[in-house]
Amino acid sequence: MGPPVVRCAHLLFLWRTNRRLRKVAQMKITWKDQDTDLVYPLMIEKKIDIFYQQILGWQLHVADLIVNGGEPLGSGARVECIDHSGFAVLQICLSYLETIGKYRELVKGEKQYGAIFRAGAQDVFPNLKKAPKKMVDALYYGARCGLYHNSRTARGVGLGQPPDGSAIAYDPVQQTLVLSPERLPKALKSHLEGYRAELLDSDNVHQRQCFERQFDKDFGL
Repeated sequence: MGPPVVRCAHLLFLWRTNRRLRKVAQMKITWKDQDTDLVYPLMIEKKIDIFYQQILGWQLHVADLIVNGGEPLGSGARVECIDHSGFAVLQICLSYLETIGKYRELVKGEKQYGAIFRAGAQDVFPNLKKAPKKMVDALYYGARCGLYHNSRTARGVGLGQPPDGSAIAYDPVQQTLVLSPERLPKALKSHLEGYRAELLDSDNVHQRQCFERQFDKDFGL
């Protein structure tokens, strides 16, 4: 029986403890990378890859498998979807919108949580920039805050399949926000792919600087 596997998302903890823990455990820093793969100081391309692989493999693809089923990353048998998993999938996914708002530095001020979330949501779903304010507020207060603080969405927020094929829709007459848990992970994974491609382009100096500042802060580098 081999040593236990420790999954570690915080690189400062990893750097300070890996010599001691390496003797008793394998340390995973993403779904496919181990601590021994790291060479310090980290190049920005490696930081981008860690960010991408952690979010994809430990968050968005997991949500996709839960609600839609499919093939796990790496290896393993096909995963069947889980019934009644929609709200759990929203809890997994919605933090991605706030993450994008932070890493793009779309709002000045660290504690502007609502503004950061809204800005991130509008970056991921550009159509929200022209949406009624009540729709974006419902996404933040009704979905994000409702789930994270009260374990359920607020009144006027529910699950469904918008007829236009989108992941999010709003009925201004009924004042109801509808989210598709089946479509949301795929939409976020598509955005993540685009964001990674943008960051890997060395011409995008400003976005790379914003990303690296937040990455270094979050990961204790």
